[in-house]
Amino acid sequence: MKKQDWKFMQVFGDKASSDNVSDEDIISAVQFERTGRFLGLGDRAGRLIVFEVPQSKKKDKAEYQYLTELQSHTREFDFLKSTDIEEKINQIQWLRSQGKNMYVLTTNDKTVKLWKISEKNVTKVIKQSGKDLAMPKLQVVESGLIPSVRKVFPNLHNYHINSLTASNNEEFVLTSDDLKVYLWSVEQPSKAFVAVDLKPENLDELSEVITSSTFHPTLDNQFLYTTSKGIIKLCDMRKSGICDNTAITMAETEDPSKKNFFTEIVTSISDACFSRNGKYIFSRDFLTVKVWDIAMTNKPVATVQVFEPLKSKLCDLYENECIFDKFSIQSSLDSNSFVTGNFNSTFHIVDRLGECNSQYELNFNKKTIVRQIPPKYFENLGSQYDFNRKVQKISMCQTQNLVAIACLNCLYFYTA
Repeated sequence: MKKQDWKFMQVFGDKASSDNVSDEDIISAVQFERTGRFLGLGDRAGRLIVFEVPQSKKKDKAEYQYLTELQSHTREFDFLKSTDIEEKINQIQWLRSQGKNMYVLTTNDKTVKLWKISEKNVTKVIKQSGKDLAMPKLQVVESGLIPSVRKVFPNLHNYHINSLTASNNEEFVLTSDDLKVYLWSVEQPSKAFVAVDLKPENLDELSEVITSSTFHPTLDNQFLYTTSKGIIKLCDMRKSGICDNTAITMAETEDPSKKNFFTEIVTSISDACFSRNGKYIFSRDFLTVKVWDIAMTNKPVATVQVFEPLKSKLCDLYENECIFDKFSIQSSLDSNSFVTGNFNSTFHIVDRLGECNSQYELNFNKKTIVRQIPPKYFENLGSQYDFNRKVQKISMCQTQNLVAIACLNCLYFYTA
């Protein structure tokens, strides 16, 4: 398996702003558009900010530039439940551009919106001098990008939306909350189909919740969802429309002697994704990444300890509630490795077999700071180790070896 050499490429943000970051500026979602030309960034203030890489004939990789932004969601009040609905963007999903029009789905805790960002020219009439009967001409004064809401999906979710993905043909959208997975038609989102329903008749009997869901990268009839018990369910809608009972279950049996107070918390899967070739599933829980072969679902082919020194800090992490943080995971372009985040401004790129675990440290010196984390590695995490600088949101480009990493209010790019 050929090892890729990842290098720092670009950063938006600086040390001064990240040291005094306001809560509303923290990045809560990041997603590349399918071709890699655009990148969408969502924050806790409900803004969608779009970056573009200029089209260049040069072989050198051009850097991303700010393009436009819009207010996707605003704070609302749920009168039925007497609770605030935050404006924070949880997920972004790009759809294919049509001509000069960009289409992007965004969601907060309750509402999915389809935005159209189109290029509009502002013109004014110019009278021709010297001719009494001359026809006036239209002249383009300025051109700009105009956002408009194309569709607002009904608020069917009773709990916070944790995932939003589109099928490969982009006809359908999959969303999930704690208890249900919904399948929507992009063209007619007025009603949705319930693909998974974990809600028991008596909520007191509730023992697990849905933590994430995603479509297969090429097969529009398959998707997976994960649960707080560390279980992955692989669903095929050709077998049954409602996938609760027909899904293939992937779960590793826990050794009862190794169970402790934190076991249930750290085994909850925060995110999972298919490899780009669709043959593997990468699932991230608090301490590990499990690699599953779809053709062999009885046990994972590899279990990777992301950063073992965290095990010694579980009590501290429980007290400061960082143990409940959710880290995303993304497959590399060649399906041979994955990228996932960590605390202390670090992220990891690990090969599929778990043999090479490279930890990268984000910095503002525009340097590539990387070290290898060997198996059973240990170090004493002192007071300098920063649990607030967490890398939770990551997006991998679908056309080149390029990854976007969000930490607090800063956005970093690495390329190989």
